[in-house]
Amino acid sequence: MTSMPPAIDPSALAAFLETASTRIGANRVVAGTAIGAEWTQATLPWAAGPLAVLSPETADDVPDLLARAASHGVPLHPVSRGRSWGLGSRLPPRDAAILDLSGLDRILDVDMTGGTARIEPGVTFEALQARLKDEGLAFHLPSFGGPRDASVLANALERGEGAGPMGDRFASLWDLDVALATGERFRTGHARFGQDRLSALHARPAGPLVEGLFSQSGLGVVLSGRIALQPTLPYANMILADIGPKEGLDAALATLTRLIHAGLVAPHSAAIWNGAKRVSSLVGRHHADAGLLGTRPDDWALSVVVAAAHPDLLQLSVRIVTSELAKVCRDINVQSDRDAEGRRQETPITGFSDGNNVMSAYWGKAELPEVPGNPDLDGCGFLWVCPALPLEGAAARALADLLETVAAGTSLYPALGLQAVSARALHGYVSLAWDRAVPGADEAAMTAHDAVIRGCHALGFAPYRLGLADADALDEIATAGDDWPQVLARLRAALDPSGTLSPGRLRGL
Repeated sequence: MTSMPPAIDPSALAAFLETASTRIGANRVVAGTAIGAEWTQATLPWAAGPLAVLSPETADDVPDLLARAASHGVPLHPVSRGRSWGLGSRLPPRDAAILDLSGLDRILDVDMTGGTARIEPGVTFEALQARLKDEGLAFHLPSFGGPRDASVLANALERGEGAGPMGDRFASLWDLDVALATGERFRTGHARFGQDRLSALHARPAGPLVEGLFSQSGLGVVLSGRIALQPTLPYANMILADIGPKEGLDAALATLTRLIHAGLVAPHSAAIWNGAKRVSSLVGRHHADAGLLGTRPDDWALSVVVAAAHPDLLQLSVRIVTSELAKVCRDINVQSDRDAEGRRQETPITGFSDGNNVMSAYWGKAELPEVPGNPDLDGCGFLWVCPALPLEGAAARALADLLETVAAGTSLYPALGLQAVSARALHGYVSLAWDRAVPGADEAAMTAHDAVIRGCHALGFAPYRLGLADADALDEIATAGDDWPQVLARLRAALDPSGTLSPGRLRGL
């Protein structure tokens, strides 16, 4: 793992915790043995841990806490909900006090005319979707397979994704309220000009756009942001198609590319899975063919969501898409999100996240629960690797072959899913699951994880999302052909001169 700096001076930590208690109350500062297991355990082996946990109630507390931490030389690591299982959970890159933002859980406003919401970092997918449902669900948040109690804002800032045309959450995020370790606070949108109404409607004011500095960076703490919502079209179907062995990926992905270019399938609306990924979800486990799928990790499938404002348009679109897929796939099935009486059901198509990916974390264990719990506390070993790669059958096959090679001879349960984020590129979801109670399994898993990252690099693929365990492997393959590291270091020095926020999150910082 990342090299550790000298230990924090206990007297400096004690002094900081005392002054933090005067700001937010002693009952909101936890240290020592009072820190619960949910803050110290994760789905991977990691040496660093929490020095304390600070849980402010309001956004106004945060800039002052950051400034006090900086003045005492105490590192802080912000955590929104701590549900990034497989990417680090709640653990800091290096020993640090945890800034628990889960109490900042207000939905500040919802605009069901413009289709946006302003949210704090503690707002969960479940809470926002419930609010949108109460408002009539004319818009929804694109669903995902992660835990429903995960943070929407953190997922967007970490470049997590959803299903549907607006599945690129970070691209749909703007007007951030940012606190720096210097104690400074600012807005990135039109609100800084006093144009509150315009800031809710238009994302890009004149001048430099800096939102990207606060995505996957640790350069600041985002206290709220505005996110665009996806229109809930009244008619939708999901198309499921079996591809078969990975040799069929070439024709299937070439057809998918044409459908996306033609506008018949929207970006982020098509997913591809191998058999291991299909069966390791909660739905897959209870599927009639789950046992068969479990023995056929190379049995691939494709899903596409098609939505429309008119039933005739939906029918025509589905007919075209299925006829094209039928040329390269088998066993095509079209599913509606309405029951026999025509009532719309609460499904991922309209933003109701199902949490199915959480079940994937348990497939390295000998016994599976009926429903997933907390993988951190249940002894699950689980890691994601998230590469970007060309939307080509050859690329998908190469990634599948790499995963098979790396996992061979281990007790790991490897699985692979892919999402078409455009007509050009795929995002890969490589997962490694194991039982942390098995001697040597942690070490084997970390070795395999690093081998996947190095192997992706050799294939011309690269991560688009960073996990806690990725830094070392990325250091090995970094070529530093330009001045990016030096520029990044100067940005860090300007925004966080004391190096307070999440030290070790970025290479060399």
